[in-house]
Amino acid sequence: MAGIRWRPPIVAVVSVFVVTAGLAVSQCGGGEQTPTAATLAATPQCNESLWSHVYDPARLTVIDACKTVTGVITDHHENADGDIDVRLALDPPYVNLLNAGNISNLNGHLQTEAICQTKIENADAARACQGFNGSVVVPPDGTHVQVTGTYTLDKNHGWMEMHPISVLRVIP
Repeated sequence: MAGIRWRPPIVAVVSVFVVTAGLAVSQCGGGEQTPTAATLAATPQCNESLWSHVYDPARLTVIDACKTVTGVITDHHENADGDIDVRLALDPPYVNLLNAGNISNLNGHLQTEAICQTKIENADAARACQGFNGSVVVPPDGTHVQVTGTYTLDKNHGWMEMHPISVLRVIP
């Protein structure tokens, strides 16, 4: 084929940036991140290293090492062990994660715990949190959120929990 030269095809690269107002992403031990299209579409990951900072981990039986749920924050409070307990009214696809303990003791809500977040009044818990400060930002009660963490049975209380929380996101 004389006179015809092969030319490589032209490839265009397009970058797309998505800006979503009012969406916050926090990771325990990692601080806030600005959401991108990739982080919004990706399933949040659990941070296994958080287990080295869980106070008295023997009281928790791991049911699922990394689970994501959605729901509305009904209430939250600080504990003497430095954790913030965040209770969720789960969205319908997740209500099957509750047990009788959640129904009778937590008004049908799921307990979730952001570890090493506040002042620690318990000496054993202080040892577990030593050198680590959690950075999960807990939004106000009534906020619709996505929580990723370890799904456990708290044997001391008899209810199911997400403990520790790895990622807490506000969702529309």
